Amino acid sequence: MDCSQNTDPLKLIREGTSQAQRTSQALSPDSAPVDERTPAHSMVFAQAYSRYLKYYNDSNVAAGDWQQFFSDDVSLQLATASIQDVEQYRIRISEFFGFLNTLDNQGDEPGLKEHLGYLFSSAGTLAKQLDALAEALPKEIALKTGLQNLIQGQLAEGFKRLIAYYKAGDTLNVLTEAVPTPEMRILGGPVSTFLSIITAGLSKNWITNGAPDWATYEAGIAADATVYGSGGSVFAQVNHLATHNLFTSVFDQLLKVYARVVADAKLALENTFTIWDDHAPHYALFLAFLRLREYARHEANTLTQRHLDFYYRDILRLREKPAQPAHAHLLLELAKHVDSYLIGQDELFKAGKDDLGKEAFFANDRDFVANQALVTSLKTIYRHGKEPVGTDANADKQIGRLYASAVANSDDGLGAELTSPDKSWHPFFNKIYVDGKLAEIKMPAAEIGFAIASHYLWMAEGTRTITVDFTVTAGTFPALSDKIICLLTTEKGWLEKPATMFATESGVLRLVVELSGADPPVTPYSADTHGYTFATNLPILLVKLRHQNSDNYIYPLFQDTVVQKIDLKVKVAGLKTLAVSNDFGPVDTSKPFQPFGPSPVAGNAVIIGSKEAFQKNLTSASLDVAWLTTPAAYPSGTVPNITIDFLQAGNWQASGIVAIAVTSGTFIFSNKLDSSVVDAPDLEEDDFYNTASRHGFARLKLAAGFGQSQYQTDLLKYLRKDTGAGDPGNPPVGPSINALSLNYEAAQTILLNSVDKAAFAKRQALFLHVAPFGQAEQHPLLNSAHKVYLVPQFDFQRDNAKQESEAEFYIGLSALQPPQNVALLFQVADGTADPLAQKPEPHVHWSYLRDNEWITFPQNDVEDQTDELLNSGIVTFAVPRDATATNTLLPTEMHWIRAAVSEKSEAVCRLISVAAQALRATFTDRDNDPAFPAKVLPTGTISKLDQPVAAVKSITQPFATFGGRGREASDAFYTRISERLRHKDRAIALWDYEHLVLEAFPQIYKAKCINHLHYEPNDSGTGIYKELAPGHVTVVTLPDLQTQNLRDPLRPYTSLGLLQEIADFLQKRISCFVKLHVKNPQFEEVAVSFKVRFYDGFDEAFYTKKLQESITRFLSPWAFPGSGSRGPSFGGKIYKSVLINFVEEQPYVDYVTDFQLFHDVTGTADREEVEGSRAVSILVSVPAKKHLIQVINPAEEEAHHEKCPCEA
Repeated sequence: MDCSQNTDPLKLIREGTSQAQRTSQALSPDSAPVDERTPAHSMVFAQAYSRYLKYYNDSNVAAGDWQQFFSDDVSLQLATASIQDVEQYRIRISEFFGFLNTLDNQGDEPGLKEHLGYLFSSAGTLAKQLDALAEALPKEIALKTGLQNLIQGQLAEGFKRLIAYYKAGDTLNVLTEAVPTPEMRILGGPVSTFLSIITAGLSKNWITNGAPDWATYEAGIAADATVYGSGGSVFAQVNHLATHNLFTSVFDQLLKVYARVVADAKLALENTFTIWDDHAPHYALFLAFLRLREYARHEANTLTQRHLDFYYRDILRLREKPAQPAHAHLLLELAKHVDSYLIGQDELFKAGKDDLGKEAFFANDRDFVANQALVTSLKTIYRHGKEPVGTDANADKQIGRLYASAVANSDDGLGAELTSPDKSWHPFFNKIYVDGKLAEIKMPAAEIGFAIASHYLWMAEGTRTITVDFTVTAGTFPALSDKIICLLTTEKGWLEKPATMFATESGVLRLVVELSGADPPVTPYSADTHGYTFATNLPILLVKLRHQNSDNYIYPLFQDTVVQKIDLKVKVAGLKTLAVSNDFGPVDTSKPFQPFGPSPVAGNAVIIGSKEAFQKNLTSASLDVAWLTTPAAYPSGTVPNITIDFLQAGNWQASGIVAIAVTSGTFIFSNKLDSSVVDAPDLEEDDFYNTASRHGFARLKLAAGFGQSQYQTDLLKYLRKDTGAGDPGNPPVGPSINALSLNYEAAQTILLNSVDKAAFAKRQALFLHVAPFGQAEQHPLLNSAHKVYLVPQFDFQRDNAKQESEAEFYIGLSALQPPQNVALLFQVADGTADPLAQKPEPHVHWSYLRDNEWITFPQNDVEDQTDELLNSGIVTFAVPRDATATNTLLPTEMHWIRAAVSEKSEAVCRLISVAAQALRATFTDRDNDPAFPAKVLPTGTISKLDQPVAAVKSITQPFATFGGRGREASDAFYTRISERLRHKDRAIALWDYEHLVLEAFPQIYKAKCINHLHYEPNDSGTGIYKELAPGHVTVVTLPDLQTQNLRDPLRPYTSLGLLQEIADFLQKRISCFVKLHVKNPQFEEVAVSFKVRFYDGFDEAFYTKKLQESITRFLSPWAFPGSGSRGPSFGGKIYKSVLINFVEEQPYVDYVTDFQLFHDVTGTADREEVEGSRAVSILVSVPAKKHLIQVINPAEEEAHHEKCPCEA
């Protein structure tokens, strides 16, 4: 059982209260006048009364009555017509039709016949009376001609059909000659039977076929029984007639003409009072009396209002609400030579002139210190949640993906012009919705990653391998080498290389990048060449997280990964760019050379230098020698050795490496490899060894010569044939090198879990974060948390707890000189926050940037007038002294303020503008025009101080004034006071809640209060819905569609800001034991699906779309201007049969088939009727194009047509 859901089967079914329903007729003085008789009523009364007055002749003998004195004037005829109650006639006719359409009456044949007779009698009497009026009026009265035209053009043909239906009904014996009871009078006369009327006849205006007289015309009308159906019971026949368009249309047309005649008669009667000069003298005197009596009648009819005013104004001493002054937001710009300037409270600003020609002024609400700070940059970072993006296979692969807009107030995040009608933009994201579904996030993907800057990455050539081991606190990571992009600095820019490995290995997160000999040298970083703003000149390995829409983004895997240390290892094979010199000077190693000279002797040496290698902590190194010829010493069989020394502090130090034979092809440096490590790396080109050299060189020194001198001596003895001198053989071969290369491995450790300041000062390598708008070094000493994360963090601290940011909005301020206050105007597009979002409290978190670290503003240093970006207003920040403008995470030379939210980023409004140096001014009344407070002053109206000062360069009113309201109208005053006397400004009953809300918030069209309801919807539309929750009260509101520009008229949600205002308002007026909820209704969509056949000649595409729109308008008429419907209704029912009838009645529709009705709450099952599922439900149409309409192709219709056997 779901404990968050329950319903009350005995709940009170009610609609709530609308603004129109607040008005009580009893409060209107016109509702109960002392004398409501107009002169027209008096004239008709006098004519009727005159029948009872006897007339005495000259002989004082009764001779009739006084009717002839009061019956013949044209004004009386018009008066009789003008006082007719057309609505009463319509109600009686509807009652008669209702009786014929009620199944419960099918057994009452006499009653059915009588009520059909009532319809004929009523229609016939109205025709007779209209005919009599047209005949009686003088031709000078325009109504006569107009009525004759109406009879001939609109009534005669229909009345002819009515006679035909009557004759058929009489033949079928389904009607009785009867007149309605109680008595019904039409145009001053009683109702007559239809037979008597058509027998007596009407004027020639009703004859449509040119017959010479009425009798001939009436006799020629044949009975028409088609409207009675194909027989059956009396009920079946009269019901078929009562629902037939041809029959009902006659009554509709009679009613329209009746209403028009009454309206025209009122105008004509007034004309007879003023311009008709043919009244009988006695009747003219009577009319003069009635006209004069109007003054007394009007005075008497003010009694009710005077009594109401006496009680409200004199006894209760209540008055209309005074006018509410308007407000304006103003922006100040100071002169260049002024750092700050005080605008005092009540300082006046000129606002033009009112309609009376008087100067109008707005006054500053409070002291305001303006300064030179300006908003010069707006940026956004957004982290997407779980909502699918688009409809393709990648829709669910955007979870956790980061987006960044370098220009937040642009259409694409990069500076494109805004395309929204109001030029608004969202501070946290730019989402594109299509039919309520997220189709696209129109923002650039955020560049997120990390970088290592170290001279160990300075590798000129050869086969190079970079291995980076991250020691992290926890976590095991799969192979992710294809999810990152690795870049290295080279002379011409960034070199992108794929990662050979990026995964957990031996307990560490290992990254391996390999470069071949064909790849260019890794060189120091240069901002001009490589971009970015890294604060170093060391070579850099940049690692960025790859964005692939077809794959998940890996930032969520690393966002909590803390790095304790980094072990950077490099391995180089084949470094040939060496600084080689010997005893004879520098050596060109690009061609074969003799390292020890042409005649090497003991002590000769070759010196090899490499800043790249010998500045690193080498773990291994070797020198590969490719001999041009193998060295051979004399005498044969002896091999000279080479000793290796390292230069350290300017002195040669023995390495302790065992001497190596000169014939060796590889010389391994196995000892004292760290002797050349330096504190400050030198990244310039290699220098040859000289007396000033202090380090970075290795010396290979011959321990013995090659016997070349001895060979020359022995050769000379041999040639002289000295005694005992033998043939010395081949001469010794001195060493000659064809190629020389260095191989080495080096390792460096970057400690990131130490706060040793001395070690930090001597650091030779940097670990940096790469954020969307900048970069920053990471070290425990550089942040207050003393932690270093693998990737940039987007979070903030609230109540000593870390909260991950869902979105962050950055505001860049130039020319700010902390400590200073800065007042920012946030102009929002009203009502654009997602009305279904549950806005947390608190929601928006404000912080400032200090040395690349976001620092939370103290609570007292932020004054927010926007209700956390729900309303337009000013947010004032007291920026402290420690705020810096030298940050690298965001562009420098600006101070940065951040607005961050951890959830519900859609629960703030779209912005139109963010501007600095804002103040609020309020209209101050100086005997100005009373209507001026309600007047909206357009942009730019206020631009000057009343008393100009040189310090203020300009004043701008960027947006229209707001909040002004004129003095309360009398009708509103009476309504408010009557409600106040009932609820006493306390919300106890349902009536109290609804009327309090409607009075305080005129922008609300309807409010519905539901007791014992706990309603807390969530993002998925479920949440808590408990109709049996004692102590809970829910108020559901609907905005006024006529005064608000709603983004989705089919779902008129109340804005989050207004809902919060209503909740705050009611909270002050309810019991402390009430748990109040103010929410939007639950809109439940209704959709249809069917096949339709259009009449030939109608464009299928156009009329399919038109039919979709017509169905939408039929289901939700209030969503369309001009429909006459102010707003939707709670609950309600929609019947499939009604919709089918509506579709079939469209003039372009032939027929429909396979009609289905769907309700989004009940799933995909076809429904015969749809009803709101909850007390807070409102049925609405889906968007027009979601109504599924399939047009029946005529060819397919013919192919599938089943022929009757008789047609074969």
